[in-house]
Amino acid sequence: MDLIKLRTFCSIAQKGNFSAVAEDFFMSQSAVSQQIQALERRYGVTLFDRGSKKVTLTDPGRILYAKAKKMLELEDEINHELDDLRGLKGGDLRVGASTTVGNYLMPFYLGRFKQMYPDIKVSLIVENTRIIEEQLLSGLFALGVVEHEVQNPSLASLPIERDELVLFVGPDHRWAEGKEVTKEELMQEPFITREPGSGTREVIEQALNKAGVTQLRVALELGNSSAIKTAVEAGLGVSILSRRAVHAQLESRMLKQIQIKGVALERDFFLITVADRYLSPASEEFKAMLENTESSDLLPKIG
Repeated sequence: MDLIKLRTFCSIAQKGNFSAVAEDFFMSQSAVSQQIQALERRYGVTLFDRGSKKVTLTDPGRILYAKAKKMLELEDEINHELDDLRGLKGGDLRVGASTTVGNYLMPFYLGRFKQMYPDIKVSLIVENTRIIEEQLLSGLFALGVVEHEVQNPSLASLPIERDELVLFVGPDHRWAEGKEVTKEELMQEPFITREPGSGTREVIEQALNKAGVTQLRVALELGNSSAIKTAVEAGLGVSILSRRAVHAQLESRMLKQIQIKGVALERDFFLITVADRYLSPASEEFKAMLENTESSDLLPKIG
């Protein structure tokens, strides 16, 4: 279907004059007539009654005019919405994030993005790293941020944020008055960890193993950082989490940070996408923000 010919046809139906439409479209009257003749040949009908000074629609012409108007209105609507998307005046941004990133980092980035583009609908899905990878591949969202580099060759990853991991204990724990423990002491203490599939758990185990902490006495496996903090505060064991996850409790002295002698634990947060998959303008803009914005500009200062 040639929408240009239909637009010419509708304009003639509205103005009742070939020459006026030719002038509006910067065309010759002959070219306008050729477009209408092409439509008439296409449908095998006469579209206009040319018997008077003002051309009028025939019965077939009225049928085509009603349908063509709807088609052109739909085309205009499509163009308007796509223009809005390109100008970030509409559309959706869906992001997936692993638990620590989703709870303690992404709300600040999404908040800044929403301030910049208030007409874009923003949503965040928070799951453990393994589930986020699966949902990203399935197309549930276009961007994910996780707590360790992914291995799936279909995914592209980029480090965007450095994170410190800390060992902490409850206020009544016997280590609470000290500042440092050895790797051997840590291996003998009941340890509370995240569930299998957690990026935080995998990073901690890899980092500790590399530092010579080869075996932990896992006492509890819990599904989120809040549950771990509560269990540690209750004296059920010790744990390691992102410093951002325990910052408030450390500041209020509900928990106490302890150094591990000779061990520094850090990890990167990674932006992940499906390689070569299309990103909407909103996703492209948010990706650029993650790549170029210093988190210190967004996050509360951690002393």
